[in-house]
Amino acid sequence: MGITRHILFVFSIFKVVASVEISLDTTQLIFNTSDKFLSVAIDSGIIRRNWEKFNPRSPLVKLLASALGPCYLRMGGTDADFLIFKEKDDSLSSAKPSYLKSQYNNIRVQDAIDIYKNNSTRVKRRSGHLDQNGPNINDFDVGYDYKKDLTNFTMTGQFFDEAYEFVSSVGWDFIFDLNLLQRQNDRWDPSNAMELMNYTLKHGYKMAGWELGNEPDNYEYLFGNYTLPPPQYVRDFVLFRSLVYSYPEFSNLLLIGPSVTQPINKGIIYYKSFLESGGGDVVTAASFHQYYIDGRTATIDQFYDPEVLNVLQSELATGVTLTRAAHCKAPIWLGETSSAWGGGAEGLSDRYVAGFMWLDKLGLAASLGVDVVIRQSFYGGHYALLDQLTLEPNPDYWLSLLYKTLVGRGVVRVTSPESTGKLRVYAHCTNTVRSGYPAGSVTVYVLNMGSVSCDVSFADFPSNSPVHVYMMTAADGDLTSQSVLLNGVPLEVAEGRLPDLLTPVKTTRAVSVPALTYAFIVLPDAGLQMCVGG
Repeated sequence: MGITRHILFVFSIFKVVASVEISLDTTQLIFNTSDKFLSVAIDSGIIRRNWEKFNPRSPLVKLLASALGPCYLRMGGTDADFLIFKEKDDSLSSAKPSYLKSQYNNIRVQDAIDIYKNNSTRVKRRSGHLDQNGPNINDFDVGYDYKKDLTNFTMTGQFFDEAYEFVSSVGWDFIFDLNLLQRQNDRWDPSNAMELMNYTLKHGYKMAGWELGNEPDNYEYLFGNYTLPPPQYVRDFVLFRSLVYSYPEFSNLLLIGPSVTQPINKGIIYYKSFLESGGGDVVTAASFHQYYIDGRTATIDQFYDPEVLNVLQSELATGVTLTRAAHCKAPIWLGETSSAWGGGAEGLSDRYVAGFMWLDKLGLAASLGVDVVIRQSFYGGHYALLDQLTLEPNPDYWLSLLYKTLVGRGVVRVTSPESTGKLRVYAHCTNTVRSGYPAGSVTVYVLNMGSVSCDVSFADFPSNSPVHVYMMTAADGDLTSQSVLLNGVPLEVAEGRLPDLLTPVKTTRAVSVPALTYAFIVLPDAGLQMCVGG
């Protein structure tokens, strides 16, 4: 008994710690992302709801938004395909969606569910967003929420003015999603889009790009009897492109598509067919969407489960490979993405634990050649960067801000360890402009999703090289905390000012990353020539 107690005592006073040596390829970069790599979205459903609780004039909101620049704002989503622009009419449009047969006039979610129940042959698994045993009601708006009516609504000139003023005042670039389902003889009718384009020109608004439609591969699940074949969508896009570029002021604008659900199952078939039917020659950004899990049924452990996170790697690799195989040279975008579809997971997607999915997604996307990642959303849903009621920053806002501050465009290959298990490591040239670090610095970000601490060191640099550590932890160690600490200091807005993020812990030793924690590590003396100017 005495020996047993002694053994237990010995184990109790020594912590179990893993050690990993990180190796980088210091000879050449593997990719350069857009300077707007981390961008954000506001769902078109917010337009239907007249901003909800969002206040585009709020000094707090503008402070938080401007700090994320440079950045695209994409206003798009399922509701984009029901949006009618009317400069001076603030009433709901009474016109029925022009693609629907009469029996689907003013179709609502319950009607669509009934259609599914009465026609089981259409109840199929769609890109992981539909349950095997029947329809997933969140399928009706993967990006925001399921409390939808599938009817047209009006966006006024006044609303667009407010949106543009917000975007321009915070230094963002504006991308707007147009209604693909305004149709005549099953061809896209551009007349309403032209009204909006003319309106932007009349007011001197400078757009960054346009999008046409949202998740067209999902129309048959939204409407039961309606599909838009990829070749027809390409013809619509050719018309769209010629229309946009007929305006000299729009000659350099982005045209984003096909914006399918995500690169698996029918989504990837639609994406491939679109590109091979000529779509790859007309888009200037090839986009698809991605979510990991169902927000209704999500559990906390899924947010740091390697098997769940590894789904993204195969999806991105498939999307990138098919894009290039179709000879499409356009940059690849994750045009709408977050943790959980259906508006996110309540009490999880807006908490510290969501950072594992978000940071891993940013690392994987950059390393696999994705140019832009648009986070759903800046505001709206449980996955928003801002709290839905208070507009205060959620943990992923602070994570995004620190990422923007420290992580540059140049992507450095991590040769060891492989980022497929519980420890994940990604590396970039440091953002020297925002951080003030010297040219040639490297930023490494580490996700420890295991149950023990991990001491990380660097094989390619002298053992006494300085390292600057930015450790992000949850308040009180609670993964579901809505408060986050940076090196032990709470991150919060105080007296109208953002906190100083550039307060690292400096050391020359191995960095201990606790279990279920993520951190950024800057090597200021790395001196990598490939990162000079990066």
